[in-house]
Amino acid sequence: MAAIAAVKGAVFAVRNWKEITIGVVFTLVLMCGLLLGIQTSQQDQVSNINSPFGTANVPPNIAQWRGLVLEYSTKNGIPEYTDFLLALMYQEIGSSQTLDIMQSSESTGLPPNAIQDPVMSVNAGVRHFKSVLEKGEKAGVDFATIVQSYNYGTGYIDFVAARGGKHSVELAQQFSLNQSGKLGWSCSDWRAPYCYGDFTYVQKVLKNLMPGSVPVGGSDVSPLGEKIFDAIISEAQKYVGWPYVWAGANPNTGFDCSGFTQWTFAKAGIRLPRTAQEQYDESSKIPPAEAKPGDLVFYTSTYKTDKYITHIGIYMGDGKMFDANGSGIGIHDINDQYWKSHLVGFGRVIH
Repeated sequence: MAAIAAVKGAVFAVRNWKEITIGVVFTLVLMCGLLLGIQTSQQDQVSNINSPFGTANVPPNIAQWRGLVLEYSTKNGIPEYTDFLLALMYQEIGSSQTLDIMQSSESTGLPPNAIQDPVMSVNAGVRHFKSVLEKGEKAGVDFATIVQSYNYGTGYIDFVAARGGKHSVELAQQFSLNQSGKLGWSCSDWRAPYCYGDFTYVQKVLKNLMPGSVPVGGSDVSPLGEKIFDAIISEAQKYVGWPYVWAGANPNTGFDCSGFTQWTFAKAGIRLPRTAQEQYDESSKIPPAEAKPGDLVFYTSTYKTDKYITHIGIYMGDGKMFDANGSGIGIHDINDQYWKSHLVGFGRVIH
């Protein structure tokens, strides 16, 4: 009897053990499911972050750090700058194997590449960018000035703010010469090793970004038609990061603002006259509330001339325009204080 009781007890114990095991496994599966759900939700949130500057066009050695950059950009309240920061990282290190992946050492007062911990580099780099961003926004300068200041230091913000608040290659060159002179460096040749910073930094960073696609449909449908609008933007994207060139009207010479619109529209089969004033004269004027992607946006008094219209861009929707200006070719914010102060209005091309 004792033996039978022992066997029954063992069977009961085994059954309990199986039940416990099944219970534990079920709990683990449930927890994994919840964690996976949370992770998927986080990934969905990440995919829904709208970069105001487009998607980073970077190689795998840079793209591998996306998660780390997103973590620290989110901690610092600027997750929308994740793609931009990856583009900046690519300009900073290229194919280098350094672990100071945002070249943060000097911004923290250390010798170049002293930091060899990618987490520390990204933490410091994102915080430095945020401080530059906040100072630039407070000073009322354009975003290109903020970008250049990551390379030059925040003194460039003050320099540009005192000269109209809008970055240009010429101002960047002048600042470099000034700083080189203060340091006693010879800077007669821009390729010399002792010129201060890189005055083409803005263009080099922005060329690492592919402008985000603009939804064409519903209330945002382009009056040009989806096929034509896509052709214009597809051509425009080839020149992101190129510098502004006065009187330039093709890829061999570079582009000024109206040369850029004329060229990109021509690639979609639409002929525009050459100058911004002529393009304004031939467009059908529309109220701002009716502006759609593919319309033209016009500005005045951006430089001294007897012409009323002095600048033009391609409206992208959502407060953005694709244009060639002093900070280079790319997508720019029409709500920037500088552009708001010079806005004339919108026009539509009838084709």
